[in-house]
Amino acid sequence: MLQMAESLYSVQEAAAKMGLSEQYLRALLASGEVRGRKLGRDWVILSLDYQRKRRPKTRKGETGVKEGRDEGEGLWTEGSL
Repeated sequence: MLQMAESLYSVQEAAAKMGLSEQYLRALLASGEVRGRKLGRDWVILSLDYQRKRRPKTRKGETGVKEGRDEGEGLWTEGSL
């Protein structure tokens, strides 16, 4: 017997509720990261339960010193040639 979901959403409705673009949501549906079913050419979203997987942001111009490397190592200075 087919179980009915509590709420079904179109791509447009789900994208607006989730704060995603429709194109990105379709990619998530195709990869299986968001639960949905394809009916013909349209997607029906079964669950809005999705956790974004973000990379940590780095600030523009931010540099880090690699472990085991001296601060001045590899840098050209006026008297080093």
